Amino acid sequence: MVSSRIISGMADISTAAVIVASIVFALATFVDINVGLIAILLSMLLSPELELGQAGGRAVVIRAEDLLLIIVSFTWLAKMAVRKGTPFVRHSPLNVPIALYTAILCFSTAKGIMMGDVYALKGMFYVFKLIEYFILYFIVINHVTRERQVKLFLIVLFFTSIVVAIYGITHLGSVERISAPFEGEGEPNTLGGYMLFIISLVAGLIYHYRSKRLLLVLMFIFLIPTFVFTLSRASYLGMFAALFAFAGLSRDKRIINASLVLLLLFMGAVVFGPPVLKDRVIGAFKPEESQSLKKVGAISLGPSPAARIESWQNLIQKRFPKRPLLGWGVTGTEFLDSQYFLVLGETGIVGLGAFLWLMWSVWKGALYSYRHVEKPLYKGLSMGFMVGFSGLLLHAVGSNTFIIIRIAEPFWFFAAIVLKLVDIEHGTAVLKDKVPSYMKGRA
Repeated sequence: MVSSRIISGMADISTAAVIVASIVFALATFVDINVGLIAILLSMLLSPELELGQAGGRAVVIRAEDLLLIIVSFTWLAKMAVRKGTPFVRHSPLNVPIALYTAILCFSTAKGIMMGDVYALKGMFYVFKLIEYFILYFIVINHVTRERQVKLFLIVLFFTSIVVAIYGITHLGSVERISAPFEGEGEPNTLGGYMLFIISLVAGLIYHYRSKRLLLVLMFIFLIPTFVFTLSRASYLGMFAALFAFAGLSRDKRIINASLVLLLLFMGAVVFGPPVLKDRVIGAFKPEESQSLKKVGAISLGPSPAARIESWQNLIQKRFPKRPLLGWGVTGTEFLDSQYFLVLGETGIVGLGAFLWLMWSVWKGALYSYRHVEKPLYKGLSMGFMVGFSGLLLHAVGSNTFIIIRIAEPFWFFAAIVLKLVDIEHGTAVLKDKVPSYMKGRA
């Protein structure tokens, strides 16, 4: 009886502490929204997850950054309401694609709920999680107006990635595959995608931002082991796309040669390096006797790739023909390990088209920034973003890359910054709600 009272009292104290901390955090963010954005960047890879339950085969999970983003969002809205004349959403190349894709997500899920294909709470929960990323994009693009903010957020992002890399290196040999801290059962594929994006940003800065080149090279080298020993085949595949993008954007023979050397080094590591790396890569092409699908054309498949392809075939042959236009709604289909097939199943051809248009708009806006900024920091950041984006697009073939919070949040955070770089450099969108210059030009 006494122990239950003690436990109950401790729970009350913990709840009160969380409420007080949330209020303090909200007030600090209201005074300076940089505080909230820094907290979000730090929490992206350094926050625990809380599983609220299972529904329809998909876990309902929240993280600390979910709660932080909710607090920051409401604080931002309150701040915009106080500042009369300040628009809630500034113009950007992504406004229309985001609005369209969001509307399709909501409509297809509402339809799925009405037809009994989607659990209402689960569907709404995951739609809100997707909308969270767009809210973050709009907060950042509204707020970031100065170079010192760009540098501050880059430093925080890189600090977080270094902490994660230290964690990864200290676990080499003690775990089969490296995952991020506080990952529960572990999602090495998630960490692989995150590290691919960070390493790409660093690579772009190395190429253009010469004043910090040595420090960036050391950081690049330091991040590699954690990336490699996630043993994420989707991330390795994304690495090839990132290297080709890096070589293509630079159009520099030295970079092309360096990219080829890196590819050869990786293949050499697979053949002559640690057996676990060789087994992981070669295992993708070693079928097991129990598999029903062992080959696609002349290519042999291991159990994991075969299971993915079978799930894609099942969607295309059985479920997609019944809901081709708007799909089954978010969480209305079985969970598929592919961003593109999942979007197709949940939102149909219309939703997939809107999603691809959104991705194209991000690429086009980033390319415009890369071609029209002059400062080495901005040039390197926009280049690195596009290199990382290229890698994530291929990573998404075998992963749900753009719905995974630990990849999607840094991606949308820096998408907003990169698409704002032209205006930050020229100071054209600091005070006035103008159509940004990158909407008037063509990439």
